Amino acid sequence: MTRLASAVFMCISLCAAAAQDSSNAIIRLLNSRASGSPRGYAEAAEIVARDAEAGRPLQQFVIALVSEEPNAPAAAKIPAERRKAYLDANRAKIRSLAERKGNGLAWYLLSLEENDVKCLKLAADAGNVQALNAWGTMTLTQAFAEGSDTNDVEKTLVKCFGCFKTAAAQGDANGAYNLGMCHMNGYGCEKDEGIAFNCFRTAAEKGHPEAINNMGGFYRDGKVVERNLEIAAKFFERSAKLGNAFGQLNLALALQRGEGVAKDDHRAFELLTESAAQGNAEAMNALGLCHYHGNGADKNYYKAMRWYRKSAALGFAPAMENIAVCCDFGHGVQKSMEQAVVWRARARAARGDRNAASWLKQNGYSPR
Repeated sequence: MTRLASAVFMCISLCAAAAQDSSNAIIRLLNSRASGSPRGYAEAAEIVARDAEAGRPLQQFVIALVSEEPNAPAAAKIPAERRKAYLDANRAKIRSLAERKGNGLAWYLLSLEENDVKCLKLAADAGNVQALNAWGTMTLTQAFAEGSDTNDVEKTLVKCFGCFKTAAAQGDANGAYNLGMCHMNGYGCEKDEGIAFNCFRTAAEKGHPEAINNMGGFYRDGKVVERNLEIAAKFFERSAKLGNAFGQLNLALALQRGEGVAKDDHRAFELLTESAAQGNAEAMNALGLCHYHGNGADKNYYKAMRWYRKSAALGFAPAMENIAVCCDFGHGVQKSMEQAVVWRARARAARGDRNAASWLKQNGYSPR
């Protein structure tokens, strides 16, 4: 092969690779936003946003859809005028692709824009993995709504399990992860931690951050596998590096306890701060404990109380109990035995104690 032919061949290969990367970026973006991977979401968003600016219709529609989401990465944030222009210019093309070709991804994108359950179901029926996972998760949540008939719940859970199984069979990491959660909890199938472990391992091998975190949990707790804190910490580290809030939390706890890693309260505090910023209630409570005891941060009861309250507002019972302790001693709040009693009742209610919930209601106290 001549030098010129070789150069042309290399150019074609690079162009093909770039096109493939651009196409995959949309799937990576849609999957990472659902898998607890801020880093993957941000990296994919940069590629999709770049292609959208270059005039690619599908990329324009996708970036416009996610631009107003609260957790959208910086690259996905676009002005309202441009967002409207992207949607208006490409909506008809996406709808045509859905209605004429039965394209599952197109139906899924329309479901996102219009918040349309019918479109989501059509996308799931067409085999789109994002829709299968979204439909399964949505219907699973609805199945546990208060007042649902037990037989109906069981039938629904079996259907949800089927959605996740179909997605996983296509090699989808989110599907494998959701399948693992079903086996962990016995949703629509027999409860089997061994099968759940294998599902999480499959998802983890594909880079799913929450599955990676769950693998760490198995090794930390000695479930299915022999307990190994060093291996657990490595899984938590991998998940944390992907920006996952639960991986950050679990790595921080390992660092605080010196489990599988050298004890490091300061790094633990940094990780807890990152996790809390993503809305993790347990991390917020842990930050409160850091300030309460002065571990990795300045000892400050008022700061501790602020974090406890943020966590409690999300329904985290241990934070409510910590507020009660602060009320007992007047740490960061006015000393009040009455408020201590109320917060302990809230903690019990948050854990499902109906008597505590009834007492709060009868005495005019909010549940949080």
